[in-house]
Amino acid sequence: MATDPVSKAKLTRLAAFLKRAEFVDRVGAGFELRNVQYTSHTEAVAEFDHPKSGDVVVATTDDNWAHASRLLIRWDLADRVSSVPLGRGAVAIRARSQFRGISPPPFVLYASGEAKPLQVMPSRTPDADSDLVEIDRYGFFHAIGAPVQILAPDDSTVLASLWGADVEAGQIFPLADSPPGDLLEHIPGHEGALMSVAGYRGADKVWRFETSTDGGHHWRRTEVPLPLGRSRILPDSYFSPYAVGPGHRQALALASDGLDGPLYLRQLWLTGDEQTFRRVALPREQMPFAGLAFANDGALLLAEVEDVQCSTSTPVCDRRGKIWRLSRQGSGIKLLAGAPTLFGPHRSVDLRASGGVIVAQTGYRTLAVSTDGYTWSEVTPGRQAARP
Repeated sequence: MATDPVSKAKLTRLAAFLKRAEFVDRVGAGFELRNVQYTSHTEAVAEFDHPKSGDVVVATTDDNWAHASRLLIRWDLADRVSSVPLGRGAVAIRARSQFRGISPPPFVLYASGEAKPLQVMPSRTPDADSDLVEIDRYGFFHAIGAPVQILAPDDSTVLASLWGADVEAGQIFPLADSPPGDLLEHIPGHEGALMSVAGYRGADKVWRFETSTDGGHHWRRTEVPLPLGRSRILPDSYFSPYAVGPGHRQALALASDGLDGPLYLRQLWLTGDEQTFRRVALPREQMPFAGLAFANDGALLLAEVEDVQCSTSTPVCDRRGKIWRLSRQGSGIKLLAGAPTLFGPHRSVDLRASGGVIVAQTGYRTLAVSTDGYTWSEVTPGRQAARP
């Protein structure tokens, strides 16, 4: 694809920023893993922040952290940093300074360490070489002046339509006529299919999602009535309120937030045909909850965390957790044999599927990942050797 020329001013500003930022071989002590997103079994992006200094590290890999590019952005250089995985080991980064008034243009960082200005292109349909990008809910696209789309006129949650990316060229573009929602790719048992999940909103009382089997050119909407009244089950950045599995299996979690405590799972709903959901009995009421994901055999994995109180004034508040397995038939729940022990800072402990990989946080800078839900490998996005 032909690329539009990038102005010399943007290149100069980006070069000046990268000269002051720092590529590091490992993430230092005091940093905490706040977010990780896989776009395939081997490609992922992780964000770390330092609660005291405000410094941020954005790391990206194309070989599951055997090698990575890690960019340290100190607080006095940019106090607001947001990123969006583009796929193929690339990440779009927006770094802004509220106080100095000087910020680099949005840019793309590759796993090789190369960086180039990000270009926002006009809306079009994706082609065979395009990657799809889920708009984030932290203001990345708003920060670069791109439009956002509200799902419902009476709702304040900002979720926008899907975008495409020409990763090699460093370009992103809105997809024409795409549905708003949370993008799912590499779903077990759904080879080649994409899903955009809008969720359940009390206004219309249906679980809504859309699927595409032609790379995002056409989408088929499905709406399943649910008796949840004014409750909501929406895409969330802190935990996974839903899971999609082999065949037509889906699971929905209705959870509530305790005061300075974990989320509590109040209702769990399952479907095996994407037409009718049934409510499943929980192992106990008010189960402290940290996400869910399907194993490849259709069993549902549920993460439970310690029920401990955390005050916003408490400097350190960590939680441990464990993973339960609900059989494919939904007839019994047992602790998952060989599962990793969950551990992490307050509200960051999570179990979710991302890019065809099940991801569980096991420490401040460590993860356990699985492609089938039973065999787990530990990876450390903040520690492996840098790419030679």
